[in-house]
Amino acid sequence: MVKAHLSGCSERLNVRKSTANEVLSVRKALDLLGAFSFENPILSLSELSRRLKLPKSTAHNLLRTMESFDLVRQEFQSRSYRLGPRAMELGLLAARSDGMLAHARPMVRRLSEETHETVKLGVLSNEQVLILTGFESSQHLHTRADVGRRWPLHSSSLGKAMLAVLGLPEAKQLLERLGMARYTDATVTTWEQMELEIQAIRTRGYALDLEENEPGVRCVAVPLASEITGEIAAISISVPTVRLERNRLENLAKQALMAARRIAAQSRALSSGVDVFAQNSLFRSSENRG
Repeated sequence: MVKAHLSGCSERLNVRKSTANEVLSVRKALDLLGAFSFENPILSLSELSRRLKLPKSTAHNLLRTMESFDLVRQEFQSRSYRLGPRAMELGLLAARSDGMLAHARPMVRRLSEETHETVKLGVLSNEQVLILTGFESSQHLHTRADVGRRWPLHSSSLGKAMLAVLGLPEAKQLLERLGMARYTDATVTTWEQMELEIQAIRTRGYALDLEENEPGVRCVAVPLASEITGEIAAISISVPTVRLERNRLENLAKQALMAARRIAAQSRALSSGVDVFAQNSLFRSSENRG
């Protein structure tokens, strides 16, 4: 995996722009929590202060407050900080109460077993792809599940599937604000290219990553959405390019679409409002397509 662009993307996107009616001190505390990641699970006071452009005294007072709630803990020897047990508890609670995750996880496992490849479920979170669950291929050469990691929208199949759910003006505005960094020679880096990609995804029902996020890895993803919560998600299958036979991506896409339909059918039966884009039924209305 390309760790340099992962950490840079996370550091840039986890600090969101202010909006009206926010409580500034709460915002600063949440930005501190958001600074921790898989790439940076332990951070010093100086690092947190620098990343978030906060005075050390302000960052220290916020950390002390969160420490009293067990949201962060300070290492005894290094005096650096990490997330605390309360943060873990909240994460577990969120996972248990997430209807889409509950319905999708068994299907993600089943799809991985059927395809013998790595399968992931990601959601749109803080303008990035957040991997909620995944199952790795049993084959010796395979991609990681990356559970808990974040990926850019424009270079991953999961992200492009999610962008296709949005109206074109919204997707364009989002990518123009975030930028479209190049991670490989194949990365889509202009809106003109991405607009064509989104239109193709809407037509065929799935997104492709042809070594755009990481050299040697190709992926296919199908979008999901919740009509009740408005949550946008996607499931993907990742394959090392050296093992990818002719027309296999198209066959994997069909399997991913079938899995998405199973998730949707089960969710509708339980009235949790998840649907898929297999027949383009959930793409944003035509007036939003630009």
